[in-house]
Parts: sequence; C-alpha cells; structure tokens
Amino acid sequence: MKIDHLKDRLWRLRNLYSIKDAETGRVIPFVPRPEQEAVFQALAGGHRKIIILKARRLGMSTAIDVYAADEAIFHAGRQISIVDRNQDDAGKKLSGICKVAFESLPTAIRERFLIVRDNDSSWQIQTLSGDTVSAIYAGKNARGGTNQLLHISEWGVIQADDSGRSEEILTGALPSAEHGVTIIETTWKGGRNGHLWTLVKDALAIPAERRTLQDWRLFFFPWWNDPTYREAGDESRIDPELRAYFAEKEAEIGCTFDLAQKTWYARRRASLGVFMYREFPTTFDECFRAPIDGAIYAPLLDNLRRQGAITGGPVDGSGLVHTFWDLGSPLNTVVWYVQFVGREIRVVDVDLSSADTPLDLTPVQRVSRMLAKGYVYGTHYLPHDAAVTERSGRTFQSELTAAGLVNTRIIPRTADIWVGINRLRQLMPRMSFRIPACEAGLDALANYHTRSQGEGGRASDEPVHDWSSHAADALRMMAEAEMAGMISSGGAAAHSGRVAVKMAGRTRRFTARH
Repeated sequence: MKIDHLKDRLWRLRNLYSIKDAETGRVIPFVPRPEQEAVFQALAGGHRKIIILKARRLGMSTAIDVYAADEAIFHAGRQISIVDRNQDDAGKKLSGICKVAFESLPTAIRERFLIVRDNDSSWQIQTLSGDTVSAIYAGKNARGGTNQLLHISEWGVIQADDSGRSEEILTGALPSAEHGVTIIETTWKGGRNGHLWTLVKDALAIPAERRTLQDWRLFFFPWWNDPTYREAGDESRIDPELRAYFAEKEAEIGCTFDLAQKTWYARRRASLGVFMYREFPTTFDECFRAPIDGAIYAPLLDNLRRQGAITGGPVDGSGLVHTFWDLGSPLNTVVWYVQFVGREIRVVDVDLSSADTPLDLTPVQRVSRMLAKGYVYGTHYLPHDAAVTERSGRTFQSELTAAGLVNTRIIPRTADIWVGINRLRQLMPRMSFRIPACEAGLDALANYHTRSQGEGGRASDEPVHDWSSHAADALRMMAEAEMAGMISSGGAAAHSGRVAVKMAGRTRRFTARH
C-alpha cells in the first residue's frame, strides 16, 4: 500500500475495508459488487443526488455506509446522517457497517484516530493531531445542521407507513444535505404515490443527456443481478403460469433466466405471493406493484395480471359503457367506465385526479370531458350523497343532468362497507382492466388497505381513508348496484331494456346488451 493509494477514494473502497458477512457473521474483505461499483463511480463522477430502487439484500446499505465511514475517516469535520425506518435499523448500520469498516483498517491507520463518542446513535472520531471531529449519526431523523452526506434507507416503505415521517424527511432531512451528497436506497411499498415518488418521477423525466450533477440520478437493481439468487431444481417446479411470466420478462428486459434462477424465484414467490414485487422486483415497473400491508384487492389484481386480464386493447364500440362514481371534492371525485359483455366485466377507463393530471372540474366540465371520450353511454351509477340537496338548492345528480348527462341513478346506501367490498372481491375474477387507461386506478385499488384499530379495547380492521380509497369506493359502487338489483348477475342493466344517450345535443336510444 502506497501513500498515493490512500489519496484515491475508489482504491480505498476497493481495498481497505472489511464488512460483516450477512450469512455467517464473519468479517471478510469488502469487494464491491458491480452494482455497488456503479454507485461508487457515479459519486466519483460528481453526482450528488442518487436514488436506488432495489431488491432485498443486494448490499446497497453496506456500500453506502462503507462510503460514509471512509468519508468520516479521511475528511475531518464531516457530519453524516443515516436515516432509517427505526432507531434499531439505523443503529445496526452504524455499528455493523461503519464501525466494522473502521475497525478493519490497518493498525497503522487506525491508531492515528481517537474515538470521541461511541453509542447506538452517534459515532465520532478525531485525528490525534487534533483535526475537527467527524461524526456519523443514526436514527429516525437526520441530525440538525448541515450534513455533508445523508443516507436515507427505506423511504419507499416509510412514505407508505407514515406520511408524517415522510414529510419530515422531505422538509427536514433533504435540506440538511442541500450542499452535500444524498443517497436514498429503498425497496418500495404503496404504488406510484408519495413524496419519494415525486423525486423518482422527476428523475425519470430528465433525459440522460440533459441531466446535471445536481439532478437526481436513478438506479434500479433487480433480484437477478445477484449471482446467489439461484437454487437447484427441475422444470417441474416451474408451473405454466410462471413459464409465461419468465417468457414475458425475458422479452421485456432482453435477458434469459436459467433454471436455477427460475427455481429460486418460484420458491420465493410461493411464500411471498404478491409481496414478491416489493422484496424481489424483476423490472423497474414491478417495484410499484408492491402492495401495502393489509391490501384488500392487491392479490386479486395480481391474479388478473398473471392471467392476462390487465392488458391493452380497444373499447367495444358496439357495447354500452356504464359509469360508477365516488364523490368528494372535485379533485377527489372518481369515475370508473365499465362494459358488461356476457359475464365478463370490462373496466375500460377511469377518471382519477393525480399530480400529473389534476381533475379539478365543475359538473359541467366533467360531463363535457366524459362526452368527449366518444363512448356510447348506458347508465351512470351515483352514490347516495349525489341526491343530497346542496346550498345551491340543487343536487349533484340534477347538476349532471342539467349538464347533459342522462340516465343517472342513485345507488342505495349500504349499512356496512364490507358488504360491498366482499361482493366486489367476488366479482373481480370476472373482471378485466384496460391499460394504460386504467393504470392510475389500478395503483389505487392495489393500495387500498386496512389498518387495525382499537375500539373500546377491541381490535377491528377498517379500510384506511387515504388517496387510494376514492377509486376503491367508486368501483365498489358497481358491486353495491349489483346487490341492489340495478345490474343483473350477468352484467347488463336490470331496470330497463333500453337506455337514452345524449350525444351531440340529441338523445338516442339503444338496447342494453344482456
């Protein structure tokens, strides 16, 4: 080892440190994997904002916190923060990675430093010559002041579980490293939504040729990058559905999975089910299919996706399109568009407001948007509150009628929301969803979930009212309409064989398809 080597950060990272092996607990030399090396190269190239979406156990936290230890050791006066889901997880990174990296240094280097503070949330070192102390802090929140390096772990999960903490990261932690380096590594939970999704979306929107060193740099590392994710087996472990999945993914990403990889994946999927997307995504888009705990519809949607029932395609121009609504503020109003063909329920479109396409519409504007789609409409099913008289003296239903939307009907209110939820779950195997028109709605449905709540000392699971619930409530109206006898079990409107449709100012009548 030469003095010039110690001046080279990449040399130090590749040759100087050891880590604790996750399987055996033994301390072994740290040899960067290709994924870790790619991150180191980006940092060496001057990138200051990095987001890493990943499968479990690819060593990203290890690489980042070895880098953090190196930063503290070879640059006096550094303040570094590790932010994680909880104090225990953050403390393990501090003690199990940063401190191990320091302790593995050659004695001649290690003896030049004095440990000023050492506990589960703070590790501070200083050179014997009296240089300014460097500190690494670990916890649920970033250390106040200025951080030269900020490592945020599992923000993609934090934002789904605790929006308040996620906001603290956005407004507190990120600004603390505004002039330093921020590295976010995470699995995902909760669809295309949340504070981190906004950063990911911004990163995706910037072409590589226009990206500056101050823009977010995005990495994705799938499970199949790990050479240890393999298992001996034979083709009998790979069912036809999984064979079709691998064929689709091989065509999508341009690589071939061998039998050992397929066998490993099959065993993991058998135990994790739909949560495979969160723990071990195969493609970037799969990250955002990872459901939240307590997901009500996600497993059913995953089955539909695997069966090819979530796909592109045209709307059947010979069939009527019925709509099902949930009312809230204009931005929270959701409308699903559905066709019934025999026993098949084809969900062809959804109006759902998002940050990209806010639908802050008056009734007149909403009806105009609907008529512009060119669908041949059947019946528009509205929740009970559409019949409530507002301050204007009119109901929402009457406002839609005045705007030109005919054939509106009010669905009777059910006493128990679970009656409608359970009926919709029963109907889902008969459903198909047209994408990309329904993609935003599918994200919401997949993330509709329960959270245990204590009531008078009794635990009960209730659906959470959040961004996903409006789309779920709107589609639930279809199930409640069916239970009320407003839609026949075969699908078509039960109340009348003919419906009136207002198009281009004229009312035309069509026979409903049974």
